[in-house]
Amino acid sequence: MPEFTPQQVQDLLKSQAALRQALNNPETQKVLRQLQKKDPSQLQAAAQAAMKGDSSGLSGILQDLSRNPEAAQAIEHLNQQLSK
Repeated sequence: MPEFTPQQVQDLLKSQAALRQALNNPETQKVLRQLQKKDPSQLQAAAQAAMKGDSSGLSGILQDLSRNPEAAQAIEHLNQQLSK
């Protein structure tokens, strides 16, 4: 099952250029569509915690998303791009 490690989430958050590139990726758009179905307060809390150095909430959300086949494929594709 594809997933981002907490370190990958931290690295992505630190790199605004990589974040902008990832946000413009069609695979990211698929993941974002799935995220829109989530509880907004859960997403906000996870994002705020990640900005303070705790990426476990975002990792958990991504793990949950990976149970959806379309989102899992998109996450795997993004994971491959981030590993390059």
